[in-house]
Amino acid sequence: MNRWLLTLILSLCACSVGAHGGEDHGEPAAAPVLLGQAPRAQAQTEDFELVAVLTQAANAESKASPVLTLFLDRFATNQPVGGATVEVESGAFKAVATPVSAGVYTVPGQAFVKPGRYPLTVSVQTADGADLLDATLQIEATVASEVAAAPTPWRGRWAWGLGLILVLAMAAVALAKRRSRTNLVKVEGA
Repeated sequence: MNRWLLTLILSLCACSVGAHGGEDHGEPAAAPVLLGQAPRAQAQTEDFELVAVLTQAANAESKASPVLTLFLDRFATNQPVGGATVEVESGAFKAVATPVSAGVYTVPGQAFVKPGRYPLTVSVQTADGADLLDATLQIEATVASEVAAAPTPWRGRWAWGLGLILVLAMAAVALAKRRSRTNLVKVEGA
């Protein structure tokens, strides 16, 4: 078997078994990507349990942006609370959270990227009641720099694109050599 063809086949096999991002191929992923040591805040009342996590999400310009993701459950049953109106306040920051899925809400997280302590007041209103939850989000200097330097999603695509170009170039070289050998055999045999 041609050495170039074998190299091409092995290269294609290696590309197909590369590390996979763990994404779900069913419905599109709704929740943002968690940071390595994502800062979080927790609060609970008799009715609700809340975990707030600073995460990264891709926006329309294909750049990662910080997002404060809120996970809201019923305290007694641990059932996700969907259909709630969730408002977040921290100092001058005030925002109404956007529902992502049942029990998952997000607000822009740009206000929380600098190191420090951020007291959070989260207002929850559901069809059967309302409550206030207080928590503190602690951002360490290392996490703040991780948020600021988070990679953009397109960087990984460039590597795959360059790899594909390399494989196609190898295939073209292998085919050219094979054709030249075939033409050489025909010329010698004529």
